[in-house]
Amino acid sequence: MFEKWLYRVIIALFLLQVLLPFVGLIQFTLVGGSGALSFASFATLFSDPSFALSLFNSLWLAGAAVLLSIVIFTPPVWHAYLYAPKLLRVIEAVSFVPFVVPAVVLALAYVQFFSSGLLNLVGTPYLLPFAFALLGMPFYVQVFLNRLRHADARAVHEAAQTLGASDVQAFIRIQLPLLRSGIINGSLLVFTISIGEFTITQLTTGGSYVTLPLYLLITFTNNPLEGSAMAVVTLFLAVAGVVAALAAASGKRRRMDAVTASKEAS
Repeated sequence: MFEKWLYRVIIALFLLQVLLPFVGLIQFTLVGGSGALSFASFATLFSDPSFALSLFNSLWLAGAAVLLSIVIFTPPVWHAYLYAPKLLRVIEAVSFVPFVVPAVVLALAYVQFFSSGLLNLVGTPYLLPFAFALLGMPFYVQVFLNRLRHADARAVHEAAQTLGASDVQAFIRIQLPLLRSGIINGSLLVFTISIGEFTITQLTTGGSYVTLPLYLLITFTNNPLEGSAMAVVTLFLAVAGVVAALAAASGKRRRMDAVTASKEAS
């Protein structure tokens, strides 16, 4: 009885810690200082053309970072897992570098390297997808690597080669469908990091290219209610994305269970 009560208390404290800041944010946005319920801050936000522009900027930068992560990180991790275990350990070690190096250091490194000559890209948004992909590298590599290990990709690849498939055929026709969930989950993490990244964007573009985080800072400074409304919209978009991902994973699990059940029945 005591353990059950303690379990409920722990869950309640966890939910309070997670939900209270969001409840306070929503309450401030809808009530503000007037004490009356109002959606005026949302109307002001959605009527501002700068909001749509910043949303578009963030979405294409995040999408480009996801594509770069898939193209740059997937093949070497897959190849090292199958053929070069020592190289895989090096890749894993290197992938953790963005964890220990602050974003401001990475940003300054980009500024110094890409500020002269043919590679003078500082002040433009074209560096940002590469920087975002670098920030998301630890998450993408680890998620994809976990999927490789969970799916026993090495045994599957050897079986495909035994049946006459080349490396390219085995990778495209067998491995990619098998590893799809790892690629999708890793991409979601890179996308989330890219949407919310502020430091590198500010330092490499000087604030001339406005994304959602920069727009949120400017808006909240000038109009706290509108800024908090944007924070609420971003929160609901994030929750919707998580729910969609969980629903997709749940649907896939149900389909796999159904296939397994039908095989056992037959």
